[in-house]
Amino acid sequence: MRHYHPRVDVTHRYRYVPADFVKHLMGTTLVVAVLTAVLSGVFHEPVRPALKINTYATTHPKEFLTVALGDLNGTGTIANYGPPYNHGTGSVQDFVQKWIGVIHPVYPREDFVLKPLGYAAHLNPGLAPALKQFTHASSAQQRRWEKAFGGSLKQARVQGSQVLLPSGAYGPVGTMMQGLLELGQSGLMAGALNRSPADYQFDNQNALLFLQGSPLHNAAKKLELEGNQWGIIHEERAPYPGPWWMTIVTAIYQIPFIANASAADALALGSGMVIFLVLMLAPWIPGINRLPRLLGVHRVIWRKFYATHQPDPVDISHSS
Repeated sequence: MRHYHPRVDVTHRYRYVPADFVKHLMGTTLVVAVLTAVLSGVFHEPVRPALKINTYATTHPKEFLTVALGDLNGTGTIANYGPPYNHGTGSVQDFVQKWIGVIHPVYPREDFVLKPLGYAAHLNPGLAPALKQFTHASSAQQRRWEKAFGGSLKQARVQGSQVLLPSGAYGPVGTMMQGLLELGQSGLMAGALNRSPADYQFDNQNALLFLQGSPLHNAAKKLELEGNQWGIIHEERAPYPGPWWMTIVTAIYQIPFIANASAADALALGSGMVIFLVLMLAPWIPGINRLPRLLGVHRVIWRKFYATHQPDPVDISHSS
């Protein structure tokens, strides 16, 4: 039986065959490109349309007003988020977030409610008196109106795309919120949020943040896309798994210590980075780099080959 040693056989005992590498590369690329185009045309990408402000305001008018009220009275998700948007503490995870500070300032009371209403007042003059009454009132009076409107909103009925509020002592806030709802349903809300003096608008931050919180979480939950549903490896409309290569990232979020921590994102990112570095540097880490030889998985895969070929036990470090 011929002795076999991988170092010798691979470098000396195999016959070299000329091959056109460029031809193989271009042929493979062409086959993959054709298959990709054909399969994409047949199956399409299972992506849902984006959640738009006007769609949400029309289909969920009461929830829309709840989001807007949270922006107005400072209890909403973004209003109390924290860096990098404002000085709140609602979503502060670690010292790095505090250290970076407010680099994309967002003040939902003004940016999401009062300024859009100011634009809407040019189209609906009836909003101007209510907006003026509210902005000229004392902070204590504004809080009383906001609290009264919040209580009435809980008891409100939805009829179609309208919200029917019971009477209450909420002053101009009712008119303001009704005007904001109409602005949202008209499709002009995104433009009022993404206002810019420039001719071309590239900063969509405010429109993207307006529906943060319950609207996006509820939409994701119906599609099983939330973090605790392993959502990152789900497709939106397809019955088959999505990006399986993100399994490690999602699995980290399922660890109770990380999932229940206030700094879940920071811990998950840090853990993922450590895993990545270990995998990348595995060939040079003592102990880990010997695992393949110790586990012998390659011998199971190539068991038929090893049944007929035995490695040469002779040291060939000085072989020519």
